[in-house]
Amino acid sequence: MRTQGYNTTNKKKRYRIKRLLKETGRRTNVTSPPTFLKNMTKPTYILIHHSAVLNSNVEQLGGINNYHKDKWNFKSSLGSYIGYNYLIEFNGKVNQTRANGETTAACYQKGMNDGRCIHICLTGNLDVNKPKDPQVFALRDLLKKLTKEFDISKDNIVFHKDYSSTVCPGKYMNLDFVRGLVGEAKPKKVKITTTKGQLTKIRNLLDELINKL
Repeated sequence: MRTQGYNTTNKKKRYRIKRLLKETGRRTNVTSPPTFLKNMTKPTYILIHHSAVLNSNVEQLGGINNYHKDKWNFKSSLGSYIGYNYLIEFNGKVNQTRANGETTAACYQKGMNDGRCIHICLTGNLDVNKPKDPQVFALRDLLKKLTKEFDISKDNIVFHKDYSSTVCPGKYMNLDFVRGLVGEAKPKKVKITTTKGQLTKIRNLLDELINKL
């Protein structure tokens, strides 16, 4: 049996699809991929961003989700509208907002939105302030996990400004330093919160506030 863009006899591709389905909490007993996986690409790059929003010590997940929804209205397989794959908050909390290899809305230059690149955004304006220590530790552990999982060279860890006329991720992010994080001591296990559950929690809180009005 064959479906467009997918050969069920290709065991490696079937394994990758099953792994991605498991990662996103979807069913794994598939014979053909769902729509959002048909054009999945094995990531070979990791690109770093900052949110450019100053609000210190305030979670930015909800605000960025609303902003990207208004801007692109491009929903991910995890239920988020955020264009990045991961968002790292000031406290080091890692939110996964798109599946690895899924199409993104983060850097359209040179095809970097087609799934070949995993986009990681740190909250804050890192052209004004340095990243918080918990963010750096979380970034280190996430980079180690992703480079090992997808066999990505640290030379393929890049910045948004390498592809676009922007200062992102800011003057307080140094590329050699970030690449060097991959070679540091063995990381702790990365705790990743998927956006779907986080956004549901935010919506429930908003509903409670509205009901009290």
